[in-house]
Amino acid sequence: MELTTNFYELSNKINSEIDASNIGKEVSMGNMRQLYQHEPWSPFIEDRSLVWGAAFRQYAPMESLERLFMNTTEPAEEGYSVWDDPQIKWAGLQGHEYRFMSSRSSAETMMRIEDYKSDIYDMEVLNNSGSNITASLAAGFTSPALLLGWAPKSVMASASWFKRFLGGALYTGTIMAPEEFLIGSQNYNKDIGYTATALTLSTLMGGSATMALGGKNYQAIDKLYEKIKPNSKKYYKSAGANAAPQHQRNNLYNSMENEALETTGIGVEKLPWNPITRMAQSINPFVRSLAPQMVDFGGVMQKKVRENEAMEQSVETTFRVNFYSKLKKSFERMDNFFIEYRGKVAADGEIKKSFQKVKIMIGDKLGKGGNHLTEYEFRVRIKKALANGDKDTLADGATPFIERSVKEYRKTLNYVKDQAESVQLFQKQVGKQIKTLKKQLDDVNLTPPQKAIVQQQLANAQQRLKDIKANGVNLNNGMSYVPRIWRVDKLIANEQSFKSIVRSWGIREKNMNPEQASKFADDAFDSVSRNKPYYDIEDGLSQVDFITQASSTKGRTLDIPDRLIDDFLENDIEAIMRHHVKTMGMDIELTRAFGDIELSSVLKQVADEYDILLKGAKSQKRKDAIRKSLNQDIADIKGLRDRLRGTYGASKDPHQFSSRFIRVMKSFNVITSMGGAVLSSVPDMARTTMVMGLTDTYEFGLKNLLRNQKKIFKKMVKRELDMASVAIDAQLGLRAHAFSDMGDLFGSRFAWERAVNQSTGTFFMMNGLNYWNQMLKEFAGSTVALKMTDSILKPWAKLTRLEREALLKNGIDQQMHSRMKLQVETHGKKMEGVTLPQTDFWKDKTAVLRFRNALNQTTDRIIVTPGAGERALWTSTEFGSLLTQFKGYGQGAVARVMTSGLQERSAAFWQGAFLMVGMGIMVNEMKKIQYGIDREEDFTETLVNAIDRSGITGWFMDINNAVEKISDFKLGLRPYFDEADGRYMPTGAKIGAVFGPAGSKVSTVGSIASDVLGFDADANTLKSARFLMPGGNLPYFDPILDGVFGQ
Repeated sequence: MELTTNFYELSNKINSEIDASNIGKEVSMGNMRQLYQHEPWSPFIEDRSLVWGAAFRQYAPMESLERLFMNTTEPAEEGYSVWDDPQIKWAGLQGHEYRFMSSRSSAETMMRIEDYKSDIYDMEVLNNSGSNITASLAAGFTSPALLLGWAPKSVMASASWFKRFLGGALYTGTIMAPEEFLIGSQNYNKDIGYTATALTLSTLMGGSATMALGGKNYQAIDKLYEKIKPNSKKYYKSAGANAAPQHQRNNLYNSMENEALETTGIGVEKLPWNPITRMAQSINPFVRSLAPQMVDFGGVMQKKVRENEAMEQSVETTFRVNFYSKLKKSFERMDNFFIEYRGKVAADGEIKKSFQKVKIMIGDKLGKGGNHLTEYEFRVRIKKALANGDKDTLADGATPFIERSVKEYRKTLNYVKDQAESVQLFQKQVGKQIKTLKKQLDDVNLTPPQKAIVQQQLANAQQRLKDIKANGVNLNNGMSYVPRIWRVDKLIANEQSFKSIVRSWGIREKNMNPEQASKFADDAFDSVSRNKPYYDIEDGLSQVDFITQASSTKGRTLDIPDRLIDDFLENDIEAIMRHHVKTMGMDIELTRAFGDIELSSVLKQVADEYDILLKGAKSQKRKDAIRKSLNQDIADIKGLRDRLRGTYGASKDPHQFSSRFIRVMKSFNVITSMGGAVLSSVPDMARTTMVMGLTDTYEFGLKNLLRNQKKIFKKMVKRELDMASVAIDAQLGLRAHAFSDMGDLFGSRFAWERAVNQSTGTFFMMNGLNYWNQMLKEFAGSTVALKMTDSILKPWAKLTRLEREALLKNGIDQQMHSRMKLQVETHGKKMEGVTLPQTDFWKDKTAVLRFRNALNQTTDRIIVTPGAGERALWTSTEFGSLLTQFKGYGQGAVARVMTSGLQERSAAFWQGAFLMVGMGIMVNEMKKIQYGIDREEDFTETLVNAIDRSGITGWFMDINNAVEKISDFKLGLRPYFDEADGRYMPTGAKIGAVFGPAGSKVSTVGSIASDVLGFDADANTLKSARFLMPGGNLPYFDPILDGVFGQ
């Protein structure tokens, strides 16, 4: 007690003397503590937040990066001179003008003075703290340079201690110099002497560590690793449990652990939150090996990679490569022909071409299009020409361009048809239906009317199978094949007109009497208006009238010519092709890989193996656990199957009001909430570095980007990306739709749905997200393609661990590496210091597909594009997708960023994480400016916000943010580091945290309605209305909308 009393007496006495000495006196620069003291001085300072914040600002490079960015954002003032700025005198800094002589404006000088004051205060805090050394060392260890190691392998292995010391010193000095000069240039406490001292110490430490740890010590460690590292073991995988002899089943169980996910060190790979992680922990070896065959793992690695065994390439990736590349090419050629038709020369590159189309569209809206077709009218003419023997239905100036477009679409349609026939997609499905109907006829409980119906269905099916074998899949009744999608909204609005057309056709072409024709028309209307726009596997025989499983060929039993019912069909060729390629393409690849789209043989294998396990179980508890695992595995397999097909969680009646409302609500959320999506995606710029590393990102990416490349080089690289379906977002918008969780609506929308949905495509151009994704993927994809080619040209034994793992987890083992090496050496082309693979010239088609698949899935891992396997299944149900809209990135990031990065155990991951957090700080500051937030944040809160904005923690931060809002910031990360008592959150924010953006919007509507109906509307009501305005958070509209609604 006496010691405490003496301490306070001493502290008060010193502060009194300081205050007395400053009264009525001009402050001298000799005592900067007196000039800029922030609070009463104390003999020691132990405020944890204060000390650690000061340490990180002084010794971590992030503060210097932020200052470098912030201090150059102020516009320069013409004729400005710091020597004439009165702020210097007001601040008592006469004689110190040289510190600010590079300032370009008074605003910049003011910022630098504040930085100067902050630096002096930070050093005061550190000098009076007992924990300053610990905090300062921790701050210094955030340097990304430390992740680059002590020295290259050749230096570490050198036998000469002098060479090791010299090499290590030079290496350390080289990597530390940029950082130290950056800190010295931005921090006013650190002059050139400090920078020189810090560099000298770093150089000596690096040289000494390399000298001590290198040589024989390094060679011994290297030999030990080679000795203990796992050997490559490959086991035969049987086609099924029943087909496998016991010793082969034993081998499967012996290799079962290799099919599990590689550890991360924090256990995130074991969290059973999505189908991938659950199936990887199944007690059934067939289930563990099945998941990577079905879906892209997004860079998540199985343990077998460490044993030099390649992972499988998935159906999901193969579909994207085989089919989206063809679809993109069709759209691209159509765009070229349309722009040419409108009298322009199509620009190179999708982004420039898109701007040309936007300019034309705006001109058409303003009435400047003359007699030309709009883009939509152009697309409709193409569809009608496709159904008219590939000939335009009219003859005018657009006809040559229409028919050239038709040829490109016909190539894609024929490709889909040929692939379907190659796997006997339709024959297999119709054959199953025939077997089922024959069994049903044997049912003695069938009534005569029921039996007659089944007999008619059987006859239809047998005739359809005969037609398919004779004519392939060209089943519609146009003059040439084009997929048919019904416009249910038009059918319902014009029911009698449709029935009249069908009735007349039945009498005329089918020789029906009026009563029969009327019944036929009624049945046809019920069939096409109530059918699902996809084949529902679970419904089975209820869809037997349609026979085939691909949604784009359903409804062919109504073989009325398209020209008679054209008004009731979708006529936008772009919408038709998107739907057709998605549904048909995925069904083709599922059939190619697993025999049929139901995965019936796979499910039987899994069930058979579980039967064996159940028979061998000794206790009831064990049997219950096996049955539980069986049910979960079957649910996950079916869930992945249906999610791949785009049908998981789809409504049993997609035309009911609730389903339509959910679809419209999700579209509305996009156009009112995603204005700042590009700004939020800025940290993605660091993802290439995070996966590829600084050296490879520069060598195969930045170097090519920064120098003046030959046009032919750019075209050849872009062609490689196109063939692998990489960087096609400017036309297909795949990543934007994955983020917004729009899903595939199967081309079946009512008029008001269509209007809102079509506006999302326009909005993704307005907010720049499609263009941004295109640029990110082009850079990442070209870097990956060139690096993969470089790795392929190296001998397998010379590859580093990370290079070898990158190939193995993308399905390229040593044998395939040798096959690819031969192809690159034969057909590759050396340009601009790198080798282009030129896969379109390769003779080994299996190697071509493997290379393109690897390129595609690696790019989608780098620029996080959520796939079918990473998301929890319940988030794909109708209601679940509404609750978790915009959370797709978070779920994808846990797999593609966190899990895969921690598994690799590479410096690149931490380099990228550091950069992403740094960019997160910039995004956080820019968001605060955009939304007019002027609340001060301490260092800890800024750091947590930066981690949140960076996206590296995925859905973990999404959950934390929801908890914080619901608890009024009394629970969660930010409250844990903050001594405040919380912060009240409005009800709307809490509702949004639980029920997603849709809940927030409904709450806002309710609040506005309450104000208006209660005659309490005011300025805040008007501000709330801004959240419901399409484009209300587009950054470039902010100045205008701030003036209308208030900031």
